[in-house]
Amino acid sequence: MSDTLAMPTYEYVCESCEKTWEQTQTITEDPVKECPHCKAPKAKRLVSGGTGFQLMGGGWSGEGYSK
Repeated sequence: MSDTLAMPTYEYVCESCEKTWEQTQTITEDPVKECPHCKAPKAKRLVSGGTGFQLMGGGWSGEGYSK
């Protein structure tokens, strides 16, 4: 598995131009401070509620396909 696939994606908003974007970064990297659109030092990392990913039902082994 590639390192880029394991890195989380963060969502940012610029408090100056109000543009939003996503950025893939390692967990140890500092948050982005400069907006890539207007170059103002007003970038802010947003807190998201997660992806809502949920495993439900019998799935692959529950449906008998694993036999």
